[in-house]
Amino acid sequence: DSLRIDLYMGDSRFMLGNMVGGTADNLTYDFSKLDALIRLLGEHGVKLYSSWCYIPKPLQIDNDWRKGPSDLSAWQEMFWTFAKHYKELGIRIPYNEVYNEPDCGDVFFLGDWDDYTQMYIAAARGLLEGNQDSVIGGPSTAFIDQAGEYKVTRFLEQISEANVPLDFFSYHSYGCDSKQYLFRTNIAQAILGKNPAFDTTELHLNEYNSLIQPFIEGGDAEKSRGGATLLTSFELLLDETDVTLAHWAQFMDTGYEPLGAIDTKGRLKAPYWALWMYSQMPEERVRVEGLPDASKEGLHTMASADSTRAAILLWNDGQTNSEQVEIKLSSLPIKKGKLRIYKMDDNVDNYFTVDGDTSIKHSEVLSIEEAGDQLLTTIAPGGFTLYLFDSGEAAEENQVLGSLIRKRYYFTERQKKNYSFFDETDQTVYLGMNGESSARSIVAMEYKDLPDQFFIDSAFDGNFKEVDFNTSFNVRIDYEVDGEYVWSYRLDYLPMNVRRDQTLPWGTRRKADEVEVLSTLLTGKSLVSLKAHAPEGWNGRAIITFDMNSTGENTRTEITMQPIK
Repeated sequence: DSLRIDLYMGDSRFMLGNMVGGTADNLTYDFSKLDALIRLLGEHGVKLYSSWCYIPKPLQIDNDWRKGPSDLSAWQEMFWTFAKHYKELGIRIPYNEVYNEPDCGDVFFLGDWDDYTQMYIAAARGLLEGNQDSVIGGPSTAFIDQAGEYKVTRFLEQISEANVPLDFFSYHSYGCDSKQYLFRTNIAQAILGKNPAFDTTELHLNEYNSLIQPFIEGGDAEKSRGGATLLTSFELLLDETDVTLAHWAQFMDTGYEPLGAIDTKGRLKAPYWALWMYSQMPEERVRVEGLPDASKEGLHTMASADSTRAAILLWNDGQTNSEQVEIKLSSLPIKKGKLRIYKMDDNVDNYFTVDGDTSIKHSEVLSIEEAGDQLLTTIAPGGFTLYLFDSGEAAEENQVLGSLIRKRYYFTERQKKNYSFFDETDQTVYLGMNGESSARSIVAMEYKDLPDQFFIDSAFDGNFKEVDFNTSFNVRIDYEVDGEYVWSYRLDYLPMNVRRDQTLPWGTRRKADEVEVLSTLLTGKSLVSLKAHAPEGWNGRAIITFDMNSTGENTRTEITMQPIK
């Protein structure tokens, strides 16, 4: 979906090191290499997540790319220039991260936390001046557990006073020791949760590596147990539903420590295949029953299915005991096709025994009819196995509704496990209570070039309950005219209780101007006539918000949108 890159401006050893030249009074730019990189990523359906670092040559102090900027006004101008350049090219950079690890000792930055905060404020102002739709965040902290609550809280206070946004809070975590990726996530949630001004701030774990320390050649981080540990971290992080994005680091070995899923020769390690197996699973998760306690080492399972494929992923993150597994299938949606079984453990891993191909092979291929509804296997310590049921039919691709400008989230109660997510890859909105009784799941997409009409198709699952006066399911459209959101139209499944807070932190920021009750909204296909309800002068730009509030603890829905052209 996206690739985060430290741009390394100011360090001529790197590809983009000399992108900014001239003097502080007269900055010059060479966009050619970054433009080419963005286009190359785009050819593969990947967007640039830009970590704007470090200090370019003309703004350095003592010729050190870790010192500076020497002139904050010129620093702000630089961000204005980049934002303006890509806006004029029509290229969307979905996330703009200001700097990288300013708190990592003297590795990347030689200023203090207040110096970084002023850099952030100036950069955010420049980005917004160049493109008002810029999505901006930081602080890209290396040690949120060590930075301390005071420093981060002070950072939030200062950017609030400066009236600049924090669209996402970014932080890093390496190694699975004591599950520190959860510890750091929980610290970030606690700090942001104290201030409602940051209820719209996403969490980005954008340098994330859950392998086993120490990262030594031939260690567990390179073996199948590293892959099993990785999958356990995925399972646990799925419940941290305000973490809207994670970037694996490092995907390839650095050359000085083997923490990657691929080595410097391009050979694939066992943890790569754990990533690959997970990537083969359809998005729609299904229930697994009869598992042992997930908080303990041992057997773990996830399963998912759609109309063309189904998958069961098992792994054993224990250190000593093999796990005997009996799988009973119920309501498998794929009746005909192939079952491919992929297996990885230290007994079948050829990374350490051969110099050539390290690709995994399916250890067994059966017809789905031949496999039946009961499967037996043994998972070795650190091993993982994927059962992939494939009908052989291509899944129908969802259409793109308009030109996406940005996504928006609203986390009113961060510690709850309800979820909301818009997946750009499959163009689907996912909302669910996930065991919560009273909770609000809300996601919005801001578009331009929208059609006059489109269909909403909601596949609601579970027993809809009126839990409290907040219970509701609705879709709201906020319309822009001449650069300002002036009118909103809302579709409700049931009439909304007047006591419920009906405002949103975006769009017009007031109650809806027009409301329609539509009984098909929850479980059917509903026509939305955008233009018919638009104010005069509407330019095709709008925010579409999907809002599911307190509908019952096991309710969920998947929503797609089809334009009518």
